[in-house]
Amino acid sequence: MKLGHWLNSLSLFDHLLLLLLFLVGVYFSKLTLEALREFYRKKTNDSPYMVKYRITPLALLSLGIFYTVILVKILSRLFGILN
Repeated sequence: MKLGHWLNSLSLFDHLLLLLLFLVGVYFSKLTLEALREFYRKKTNDSPYMVKYRITPLALLSLGIFYTVILVKILSRLFGILN
């Protein structure tokens, strides 16, 4: 089944569950990126010449999608949801 057909066959509850899992994945990605930025700041000892990294939407959303896929895989194995 193609992705579009699969998404159309889901119920409202499934759509809301996917949205909730995506939001959780985006939150986890924000935590990860902030932790990496803090780790870089500590490794450079707050040098005035260090590169100022910022969290861009592309990095945030792509890492969020990655975390969402992992969450869906784990929850579908545990509870059998979104089959």
